[in-house]
Amino acid sequence: MEWMLQQLNTIGGAFVSFASLMLVESAVLIGLVLLVEYVFHHKVRAALRYWLVVLVLAYLLLTPFLPPWPPSNFLPSGNAAYADPTTHLAAEHPRAPLSRPTTGQSQTTSAGIGEPPHSLTWQGGVFLLWLAGVAAMSGVLVWRVVLAARQIERAPDANFLMTDILQYCRKRMGIKGRVSLRLSEEGTRPVVCGLLRPVIVVPRNLVPALGSRHLRDVLFHELAHIKRRDLWVNLIQNIGHVLYFFNPFLWVASAVLRRLRDEAADEAVRDTIGHEDPSYAQRLADVARLPLLRPTTDLNLLGVA
Repeated sequence: MEWMLQQLNTIGGAFVSFASLMLVESAVLIGLVLLVEYVFHHKVRAALRYWLVVLVLAYLLLTPFLPPWPPSNFLPSGNAAYADPTTHLAAEHPRAPLSRPTTGQSQTTSAGIGEPPHSLTWQGGVFLLWLAGVAAMSGVLVWRVVLAARQIERAPDANFLMTDILQYCRKRMGIKGRVSLRLSEEGTRPVVCGLLRPVIVVPRNLVPALGSRHLRDVLFHELAHIKRRDLWVNLIQNIGHVLYFFNPFLWVASAVLRRLRDEAADEAVRDTIGHEDPSYAQRLADVARLPLLRPTTDLNLLGVA
């Protein structure tokens, strides 16, 4: 038990130090990214601003796996963390004699060096709270993904007319892989799901309410997400939300990333169909104004809208 408390306290201290440094780093980097986004919003393409945010988020998410600089020999995972303190004393004072206890017990000082811990420190408690939060967030994520997958499986396939429009849009976007089209209940939002086998889900009342031209633009938009590999970035975002749920700056950057993702997808569509169709954005706005009768949070978690 004492060994476990010692390990929890040691790991907790390292975790608190890392989390504090990460909060400062993320505040500075994401603040700079938001400043760049504000200054160059109308001067730089959304795709470039999107990948800038992705690179910053990737750096923050991979920080625990990057080697420290300058390298330290006294990290909790290093050999020096568990070395005999008298060894360091001898290294600092090479001429100082070493006195070893004759009873076979470890040497202690008035400060309690070498004494086993008898209680959990607040750093260890913070680490346990983080583990509990990761477990809870992981459970919610897995459960919602399962619900979304079942919802997609129950969705019927689109008719031949809608499938033909999809094939036309897929060829225009230059996507060679297979993409399926299914119909969801009325009052939902269009979304694309699936990393290896993409499936586009649109509300069944989209064509009767707005027309096939709106369906074509929606399919172009969702196919642009597939072409840009946005589904993989969305997966990394969800993993980051689970591991770093305590960092509010990452949630802000993730919201900015979702907005830039849609803008970059619209840019990709305009590059494909040309800028001669000024009503493209208006038709997407018409689709967004369809009555939302059922939330699509689970599908949006599994895919991107």
